[in-house]
Amino acid sequence: MDIQLATRDYAQCISSNAITTPTGGTWVSAAAIYLGATEPVNGSWIAALCNQLGITQPLYGSYVIALADYYGISQPLNGSWWFAIADTACNAAPSIPFIWDQDTNNWEAEARVWDIGTPVVPTADFTSDSVTIVEGQSVQFTDTSTGLPTSWSWGFNGATPSTSNAQNPSVVYNTPGTYEVSLDVSNAQGSNVKTVPNYMTVTVVPIAADFSANNTTPTEGDTVTFTDTSTGNPTQWAWTTTGGTPATSSTQNPAIVYNTSGLYSVSLTASKTGATDTETKTNYIEVFVPGTVDPVTEFANGIFYNVVSNPLSRTEFSNGLLTNKLETL
Repeated sequence: MDIQLATRDYAQCISSNAITTPTGGTWVSAAAIYLGATEPVNGSWIAALCNQLGITQPLYGSYVIALADYYGISQPLNGSWWFAIADTACNAAPSIPFIWDQDTNNWEAEARVWDIGTPVVPTADFTSDSVTIVEGQSVQFTDTSTGLPTSWSWGFNGATPSTSNAQNPSVVYNTPGTYEVSLDVSNAQGSNVKTVPNYMTVTVVPIAADFSANNTTPTEGDTVTFTDTSTGNPTQWAWTTTGGTPATSSTQNPAIVYNTSGLYSVSLTASKTGATDTETKTNYIEVFVPGTVDPVTEFANGIFYNVVSNPLSRTEFSNGLLTNKLETL
């Protein structure tokens, strides 16, 4: 046997005779291409062949010797490593996925044997995309348990939902605080629980108190409606409306009656668990006296007067033209 015949036999043996021609110019290149190589490695097809088998370094400076070592060959046959490689590859049991089929007395590719080890009780473990959030934020949990669990039972104190049987659930925390998380995993072999106290920290969203009014210049007896525009989702409100009736209120958007003219400040304290803020607007409401008409009507020098307490309305006739003027008493 010469080396060319040895490389041919090797190529045909590892391909179950699928290789019939020296693709790429040689039987070595044909074997490398069959195994998935697309080009030589540093100009060498034997290096490319070895790379496909997971051999990345030559042995004693030779990829042929490295290939022989891959097959457990420690010495050449009849003075040639290729003779030894071809002989071993063609007479050794094929590698996975082939197994020996006792029914056909042959190596078969249709069946596989996988050693997955002895089944074990799972060990619970998990991670999450965050452990510190603000109220109202969602958290994604990921099961990282080992031992191939087939069922999951989560417990989330302070969250919505508070329990889940999903493998990788998402929950929402709406209330500030520090919360425990637990995971119970199981399979046919048994179960295991992991509980982490104080795992999740939920912080409060700060409040910025603010408000507006539908009328800031009412007249005596008018009703002013105040609207809470605070941010941070407050749940309690404390209004102080000096000069108004009522003078205080705990509703979110109170309606206040102002009966006495003057300048009045308004204050709002908005709060919730863990946060509070106060906004005060000085001289925010200015209450006026309603206008009244004097019954005396005067004609003098061609001028017609309607005397009004606030303001004075004067209608003037001059040279046949009518002019409206407003004056303040």
